[in-house]
Parts: sequence; structure tokens; C-alpha cells
Amino acid sequence: MHATVEANNEGTDPNYKTFQMMTSTVDVHILEEEQNPWNKLNDVMVETVLAQLPTMDILRCRSVCKRWNSIIHSPTFSIASNQLFDRRPWFIIMNITSRTYVVYDTEVLDLRRVQLPITSIVIRDQHLPFLASSGLVFFWSTTDKYSFSVCNPITGSVHFLPRLCLTSSNTTTKYELVAGVAMHVWGGRGSNNYKVFVAFGKWPNVGMKVFSSENKKAAWMELPLGKLIDGYESWPVSQREIIKENLFYGVSAKGVTVIGNEGQVLVHYIISSGILICFDTQKCTICVSPRLPLQRHDCGMELVECGGRVLVVVFMEAVESLATRTLRVWEFDNEKVVWKNIGAMPLHMTQAYHYDTLMNVPCSGYGEYIMVCLNSGFKNHFNQVVIYNIKENSWVELSPQFDYIHYKFVIPYSFKPDIEAQV
Repeated sequence: MHATVEANNEGTDPNYKTFQMMTSTVDVHILEEEQNPWNKLNDVMVETVLAQLPTMDILRCRSVCKRWNSIIHSPTFSIASNQLFDRRPWFIIMNITSRTYVVYDTEVLDLRRVQLPITSIVIRDQHLPFLASSGLVFFWSTTDKYSFSVCNPITGSVHFLPRLCLTSSNTTTKYELVAGVAMHVWGGRGSNNYKVFVAFGKWPNVGMKVFSSENKKAAWMELPLGKLIDGYESWPVSQREIIKENLFYGVSAKGVTVIGNEGQVLVHYIISSGILICFDTQKCTICVSPRLPLQRHDCGMELVECGGRVLVVVFMEAVESLATRTLRVWEFDNEKVVWKNIGAMPLHMTQAYHYDTLMNVPCSGYGEYIMVCLNSGFKNHFNQVVIYNIKENSWVELSPQFDYIHYKFVIPYSFKPDIEAQV
């Protein structure tokens, strides 16, 4: 009976046609689901497959389907992905003039165009990235020199720190200049523990303030560096003169942190004359190194931290010829109390500008990699982006493409992509 009705109504009843189209679509969908090989794998097997992809591809896989997104955000996925794949850092290469950037992915050793949520922070909040640690990036306001923020560049989650006041507890003087900033992140992937260190002042009234994400009061705390003055008289005369004349004069504002032998955080800054300053944030003491062996004092230099090592990248005289300049990487040997040159960029890679005495060399390090952006002071545009592999002692030139603009000043920032990192 029903078959007859269907046969008689076929081609005339519009409701019948709609029903036929819906059922056929459902049948096709069911058939596709049954034939989809991924549906034959349980969640553990899917997790194992996805965990072996590069980080960039994992981020894209979150949008494939709800199941994959759920698996990627599961508690066990982070552990599996680090066990099954050699997770390596990304380098954001930003042209601060045009606010454009590209990403160099060391997992695939290639440049990638990716839209990170940091764009809104840069444009809307007028903050620029300044340094990075682990999976977080530190931003400095372009309109207020005492305003900072910390961001996860993958998720876009951001925390605006309390506005900094540089009045020291040791003096009523209010300092105008932030001498140096450093950030330390600890606790592994997904950690929300970080500290921001700000150095300021002039000897003997030097100070350091710290913001800790663990502090429930969400306030800047001052480290008690006052006892530095008491121990100053016991220092060797040569070291006293160095600290008196050079502390925070020409200091590179970007500092780096490492863990000391007693588990304390050591904050390092480099002075333009080639002197390394180390703040022990537990003992509240300062150590200074001998000067780098520089023939001239107009050398561009910057600090990087790589695998717990503090390294200095300098655009200076080449070993082969003092008349030409190249990039050289130095490390201070605390046991022998000497500087060691651990790497130098081949001269043929710097032929176009090896006489440039105004070269800026902003750089960033992570693990076994150091990225350096050479910005010419003469030509008013960046000349070169290179990446140095410390382990292999090899240099590679990159060719990031930016929208055309006459003046380019490019700065790199390295971080470990982590969708779980909290701010």
C-alpha cells in the first residue's frame, strides 16, 4: 500500500522530493563516516599519529573536527607530542616599522606565513614584543615606558602587568630610565609561573624590581640590593672602578636569565663596553666580568640564552682581518675567568657591510639556535637575517619577505609554541 502511494506521488508531491533528498544525503554521510579510516582508530591511536606532526600542523589539525580538537587538548597529548617528536622553537621575525612579521619554524627549517593573535596586542594596545622566554613573550608599551604585558603568542591570552613605579625604597629619587628587563619562565609546558625583572638606577643607588605571577597581590616587589654598597669596599680596585663608571651606562636593555648552582635565578645584562653584569636574585649580589677582547668600542652586541648558557653576539673585528667585521659569539668561562670565542660567521657572508660601524644586531636564542638580524646604521634598512646552529657550528642566511617600505628594522623573538602556557 505504502509502495503504491509513494509510486503515485513520485514526481508530484514536493514533500516527497524533500524527504528523498534528505534521506539520500544522510545515507551518503553515513557511508562516508563508515568508510573514513580515522573512525576505525581509537583515541589513543589518533593521538599517537597527531603527536608526531610538527607543531604548526598540530595547530591546524585543531580545526579539522571536534574529535581531533578534543584529543589535542587532552591532558595526555602534550606528553605524547614531546615524547614522539623533537619539539623545537619558533622565531618571530618582526619589522617593527611596518608591524609585519614572518615565522621561522626550526622544526621544518623553513619560513612560514602564519597569523598569530599578537597582531591585536601590537595594533590595538600599542605594545611591541621585546623579549621571550619559554612559551611566553614580553611586550613593552610604545606609549608608556612603564607599562608591560605578557602574552602567549599561540593562544593570544595576555596579562597586563601593574604599571611600574621606579621609586626605590633606599632613596626618595624617582628614576626615569629602565636600564634593563629580563623574564624567567619555569615549570615546563603549560606553566603559568614567570617573573619579570627590571633593573634601574645609578651606582650606588641601583635597584631591581620583580613581578611574579605567583604573587597573589599582583604587585612589583623590590629586591633588597642595598647591601651591595656594604660589600663594595672589599672588591678589587679594578672591579670597583668598572662597576662605578659603567654600571647601567650603555647597558643593553634586554637581559637574560639562567639558573645558578644553588637553584637561584641569575639575571644578566651586557654593557656596550663589553662587560657582563650578573645579578644573583637570591643573594642580592652583583658580579661583573672582565671586558670582552674588543679592539674598538663601537661594536653592536646583544645577549642570548641558549640551553642554560649565557652568550654574547658581537659584530666586531674578524680573526682573519682586523680591518673587516663579522658576527662572533662569545661565552665567559667562570672557572678560567676568560672569554672564549665559540663561533664566527664566515667573512663571505658579510662582504656587503663588513665595514659598517653602526650595525645593530638584535638577536634571540633558544636551545641550540641563535637568530641574528643585522640592521645597517648606514643604509637604514636591514641587510640580513642569519641563524647560527651552535651544535653544528653552521650559519644559514634566511630571506624573509616583508611588504615594501623604505626603512626596515627587524628584530627576532624566539619561543617554544605551547597552547597550554598560561599568563
